[in-house]
Amino acid sequence: MFDNRFHTSLPMRRAGDLSRRDIDVATGILIGLRGYSERDAFDELVSATHRTGAGITAVARALIAIAGGRRDPGPVYDAALDLWGHALTGRAVYH
Repeated sequence: MFDNRFHTSLPMRRAGDLSRRDIDVATGILIGLRGYSERDAFDELVSATHRTGAGITAVARALIAIAGGRRDPGPVYDAALDLWGHALTGRAVYH
């Protein structure tokens, strides 16, 4: 008998992989930006989720957008811009 309690569909697994990748990329941005350890960078992302009320993937994607010079108007992007925009000034940041 197949036990599907731990089964994750392929599309859900891919979505999870993409979310994890976005979190890893955002963590890397904070490591480069702040000189943090991986743990400290991740902790800053978690702290941002508490301050914004948004999920960690949404916050990570907003940071990636800001660092990449892309505008993504909305409350999470605006909050991320408030948190990290000043540190990215002079880089590919849109105001």
